[in-house]
Amino acid sequence: MEEQSLNEEAVTHARLAERAAELSWKHIFAEYTQDPVQIAATLATDGPIAWTLARESAADGGAYRFLAGTTVDEVRGQYENLRQELEIRGWEPLLEIRSGWYTMWSGASNIRVVANGSQHKGQTVVLFPIGRDGILGELQIATVGRLPDGTAPADDGRVPERRLTALHEHEAHLTALRAGDVDRIVAAHRDDAAVAIRSYLTDESSLLNVGGTQAIRDYYTSLFERFRVIDLQVVNRAVDTWYLFAELHWIVEERASGRRCEFCTADLTSIDADRKYWVRTGAGTDPVACRGPASTSTPIGVEAFAG
Repeated sequence: MEEQSLNEEAVTHARLAERAAELSWKHIFAEYTQDPVQIAATLATDGPIAWTLARESAADGGAYRFLAGTTVDEVRGQYENLRQELEIRGWEPLLEIRSGWYTMWSGASNIRVVANGSQHKGQTVVLFPIGRDGILGELQIATVGRLPDGTAPADDGRVPERRLTALHEHEAHLTALRAGDVDRIVAAHRDDAAVAIRSYLTDESSLLNVGGTQAIRDYYTSLFERFRVIDLQVVNRAVDTWYLFAELHWIVEERASGRRCEFCTADLTSIDADRKYWVRTGAGTDPVACRGPASTSTPIGVEAFAG
């Protein structure tokens, strides 16, 4: 098959990104109806579904854990429960990252509290993985990482020191992922961290939904027992004072078979006062046979930021 030119690839990407945004907005407009049936009807029919929302858990001593749904019925039930608490009356995205397989937005919601009828704006971030004819779910860290009064932590001084440090630490985290260094990966998380992401312990998509560093350690130990990371590159990234977003392109080798494959992941991660990873949720594409060599560009390591 003849390769597309860069001009053709740009137009193809634009059309896919526009379609992804259209399906995401269709879902958001359905949210304004406050009808869980209409909201759930915007889910894709080609699966797999994953819906997550970080909430405090009394069963875990007040630590944040993810509510989740992996079927249409479960997701509809989550919206039914949420609509007893609040209604979404509007959404204004301030940051949009549109890809062919997801959209990531940071912005302000207009929220009505059902119990007392009060209305207010609240800032959050959301990730919509995209399927053939709808969204594959809604992945949310809620307001975890923001201050108790709802504001975001501030950068210190004339330059964005907190965001720069979070960027440097994320680069160090990527270095640990490339090396399969489970200890360093776990150390980037709070002890009570919660993770709800696409699992790559099997080729079929499933949701890993765990809390606590031991469970996080178990997952990454099993992941690197299955795969050796050949290359890991940033596709898109956004770093704020209370969250970061990263789309990553992985090339891996399955240790048992020697098969090489590649996939992409997109994760939202909230960060605490010490910039530890607090709650993480995200999606991922199915592994496909490796289509080319690893990138010829050298990843920018944390040492490059020292200057």
